[in-house]
Amino acid sequence: MLRRVLQHNKKFVEQRKDQGDNQWISGHAQKEVMIFTCMDTRLVDLVEPAMGFKRGDIKILKNAGNTIRENCDEIIRCISLGAITMGIKEVFVVGHKDCGMCKLTEDELREKMLSRGISEEVIRGVNLKEWAGLVTDEAENIKKAVDKIHDSPFIPKDVIVHGLIMDPYSAMLEVIVDGNQGNPSVHIVPMGA
Repeated sequence: MLRRVLQHNKKFVEQRKDQGDNQWISGHAQKEVMIFTCMDTRLVDLVEPAMGFKRGDIKILKNAGNTIRENCDEIIRCISLGAITMGIKEVFVVGHKDCGMCKLTEDELREKMLSRGISEEVIRGVNLKEWAGLVTDEAENIKKAVDKIHDSPFIPKDVIVHGLIMDPYSAMLEVIVDGNQGNPSVHIVPMGA
């Protein structure tokens, strides 16, 4: 696969150069927006255009299930640095329907880990549901992420945090939390509203 990637990259670079698309672009978000979403492949080249953003407009973070796990500060760290050093003023937590992290069970995960050589001792040493960030309700997961971002002492209080859910097929967005309404934990918009 590496050889194919490098062959494609060589052609891609030449094409960008020929089209004049290889010009300098700022590493800072032009729209002062950050999106935190899931790493699901169906969302690649879907989330940003569905929201009206193009290359260079926003910062984007991804992880499995767009979850912010307990005692795992990486997402908060990135959002905080984006706000403090790069001027991010709004964060969109964008979950999606039909998320694999909502379908996966602890037993299935345990079996998959064992089949890939992860030892039973290592698996027993963690709470798999928390470690993996398994989700039981996609909308509730979005709300929890919004609350954790909003309530973090590392996030400036003027940063607005929204929660949306996307259909990975139609790209339709629904508002779960409208951060413009003040305290996000009390302003949940019902699905389909």
